[in-house]
Amino acid sequence: MGSASGPPAPDGGGGGRFSLGTFESLKDSGFRWFFLAMLGQMTSMNMQMLVRGYLVFELTGSYAMLGTVQLASATPMLAFSLFGGVLADRARQKKHVVQVGQLLSGLNALAVAVLIIAGTLNVGWLMVAAMIQGTVQALMMPSRQSMIPEIVGMRRLMNAVALNSAGQNSMRLFAPAIGGFLLAVVGPQWVYFVMTGGYLWAVAFLTKVPSTPAPDAAVRTGTAPRPRRDRGGMLDGIRYILHEPTLRAVLGINVLLILMSMPYMFLLPGFVASVLHEGPEKLGLLMSFAGAGSLIGALVIASLPPRRRGLLFLIASLFQGVMLIAFSASTWFWVTAPVMLLMGIGQAGRQSFSNVLVQTYSDDEHRGRVMSVYMMQFGLTAFGTFLVGVLAAIIGVQLALGMTSALMVVIALGAITFSPRLRNLA
Repeated sequence: MGSASGPPAPDGGGGGRFSLGTFESLKDSGFRWFFLAMLGQMTSMNMQMLVRGYLVFELTGSYAMLGTVQLASATPMLAFSLFGGVLADRARQKKHVVQVGQLLSGLNALAVAVLIIAGTLNVGWLMVAAMIQGTVQALMMPSRQSMIPEIVGMRRLMNAVALNSAGQNSMRLFAPAIGGFLLAVVGPQWVYFVMTGGYLWAVAFLTKVPSTPAPDAAVRTGTAPRPRRDRGGMLDGIRYILHEPTLRAVLGINVLLILMSMPYMFLLPGFVASVLHEGPEKLGLLMSFAGAGSLIGALVIASLPPRRRGLLFLIASLFQGVMLIAFSASTWFWVTAPVMLLMGIGQAGRQSFSNVLVQTYSDDEHRGRVMSVYMMQFGLTAFGTFLVGVLAAIIGVQLALGMTSALMVVIALGAITFSPRLRNLA
């Protein structure tokens, strides 16, 4: 196996010419079933982001507590994500790992619904549920992420990742709006029942995904699959990343960008209530605007040839940072809504290009562990959210978010200017 920092796979798309093969990966029946399963899971996850934040703020009225509950979810993600990576690289059937995780997530949501009906839900129980969910995510998500190249092969990886992102963002468009409506009309327990159903949907559809990897999944050149040779553990995966300068560059800058860009999502329930002075319906609508922007961005990326992805990753990050500054300054809903749409476009670019770059420049024996480190970065966002939440309690949420957004702009501009390795990635 060649170095992961070598050239990416041939794109098979006519010498890199622009092509509107936007939905190419959906021609693969295995990816279609994977995509449908993802819709169920992401419906539940996006509803959870809305309803859990709403319940925490309703129970406590505290930005710091919003950050604390998110920290409770992220701590096990940091603790167990590397185990999830080893599990992904060693599992004979990655989809079975994912299905067990989805089933446990559904049971976790069902338990919260029962607590609400019983009238015994408090912020402590929400923290316990967040910790369970974080543990499940840590062990499941590396397998789910590393399934994509095995299903479609490396040639269609960028298209498949972008379409997967488009599907996720379509749920960001619809699920929060539906969740906000249910929250306002019939109560949070019904949101959690719908979440349970979404996870069961995912389990059912994932059974149809074939177990055999795509013919070009094992090597970037598109040859026949090779048997897995590496059976090392967590330390071997970390050593591999440390010895691959391209992976170090992508993962290093991405963690900084995530720390600056993601806290707003978890503080949004409080921002809508205390700055925009709106209720749960408008909270869901704002999340849908962001989802619409991300959907647009992901579909554009799915249509692009695999060229200059490093530069596009940094430009998308810069654009998201600028939009975050505008978001933090707004106090009017109908100004915030279009800003959220534009911010979603930038976020789709940052997430899709970083995911594709990490998977492209990882070898097959280590991809699960590399993706576990990639997923750990999302766990780190909770620490950022906690710190920004505490800062918001001291100086105000607008100033706190504005400061982190400005720092994101500085980081993206610095990488564009001073990191040619990252800027010039194909």
